[in-house]
Amino acid sequence: MSKLAVTTFADLKEATLRHLDDADQVAESALRYLASPVKRGLYAAKIEEARRTEGPRPLLDAEAAARGEPVEVIVARVVDQRKKYDAKCAKIESARIKARADIRAAGSAAKQKRIVNRLAADLLS
Repeated sequence: MSKLAVTTFADLKEATLRHLDDADQVAESALRYLASPVKRGLYAAKIEEARRTEGPRPLLDAEAAARGEPVEVIVARVVDQRKKYDAKCAKIESARIKARADIRAAGSAAKQKRIVNRLAADLLS
């Protein structure tokens, strides 16, 4: 027989605060799964270089040299990948915002927990 872990809260307000934080943590985990903080910084630097019309592009030049491709091909790839990355980030943020609104509207801690579990299933599986 399995055991059910029960977390009790003093009141619905306490449960709401906990579940709002849990929803934020799920979204952060999804973002980390998408790209580590280091990679996010690197991606931001590469797109900044790709959008620049003048000046040095050390990251893109290095990638072009490593791949043996023209820098214009690398720029196009970086821009395309950034669009896809931004769309994924927007999906995660939209789901997080909806979950937080649903948690606030829920009438019980059990309903709030189900909302967090659904968010985790949607974003982390």
